[in-house]
Amino acid sequence: MFTKAEITQIRLHKLGMDEPFADSTTFMNQAIALQSQNHQPALVNFLQHVDMRWRDAEQFFEDAQVIKIWANRLTLHTFLAADWEMVFRVFGTRTNIVHRLCKKEGIDLEAILAEIDKLGRGQEVVSRKELEAIIGDYSAQVRSAIIAQAAIRGILYLLPSSDTIRNYSHRMRLGNYKKWTSDPEKDIEALMTLIRRYLAGYGPATWDDFRHWSGLNIGEIKPAITRLATELDTFTLEGQTYHALKGEKTVPASEKVFLSGKFDQSVIAYKDPTWIMTEAQRKSAWTVNGHCSAIIVAENRAIGLWKYEWKKETLQFTITYFEKACLETEIKQELEHFASRLEKQATEIQYEGI
Repeated sequence: MFTKAEITQIRLHKLGMDEPFADSTTFMNQAIALQSQNHQPALVNFLQHVDMRWRDAEQFFEDAQVIKIWANRLTLHTFLAADWEMVFRVFGTRTNIVHRLCKKEGIDLEAILAEIDKLGRGQEVVSRKELEAIIGDYSAQVRSAIIAQAAIRGILYLLPSSDTIRNYSHRMRLGNYKKWTSDPEKDIEALMTLIRRYLAGYGPATWDDFRHWSGLNIGEIKPAITRLATELDTFTLEGQTYHALKGEKTVPASEKVFLSGKFDQSVIAYKDPTWIMTEAQRKSAWTVNGHCSAIIVAENRAIGLWKYEWKKETLQFTITYFEKACLETEIKQELEHFASRLEKQATEIQYEGI
């Protein structure tokens, strides 16, 4: 149905790498979730895909149009607030590692979640210290897992703040509060919606790609993909089976240089990174402590990494090429554009090779 080159072009177009999104909500609806372990890298990732200034991106987060909750693979992500029920029905109605940890420790998870719910209803902001007092004297892994489960279950979301301060609010603070309970039909419909949106935002893709991105196993997604069969086009290419929503069309090749943020969807949304970089390059992009570096995309491939340092009112950039140096003028223009949206000035640009 599509060639490898055409799949690459379609994906880059959907990711906004040939033309940035004009509207924040449209981008978030397309991306579904941004990994948000640290606030500033999440903002940079967001900013690079949406045509707006840094201050406006910060305001979009502060206005509670998006929320930070734990979901895929029990890691912190930014979602549209309107998608929280979908997250609950897909991830909050299943047995996960939190249940296993609590069972091992003899913890009554439901009782603790009920106490957290009560605390959140009673005050505007809840601190991590208050949550840990409810949970009790357990390991950091157990405490973090229970707080994550409170978010997945639709109780608390993390407020945008510094990375060292953890403040939360109850879902009722967002307005139009309604209690969610598991319902088999609604739950599978939510999973079908998530799969549709994944293919709309990232397809054509394999089910291994979706499982890698979502953390769900094949048994969990099989009922949903069976129901979706008539909505999909399926084709095999080089031994891999790809799926796309019916009506998927090719797009022109992009000539634009694009600078991603850290943990960009182009790297983390697919199991097989070779659609955009070699396996050796992927190992360079992922640091030893599990952080995914920001990449430079040009001519439909990742050509290197980039990073910046604050120097008072200026930004100092470092470019690390995967192979030979190229496109210095175009990269410099993109770096200057990035700095301008932060209302800073670009300063020295260093070029390196791996």
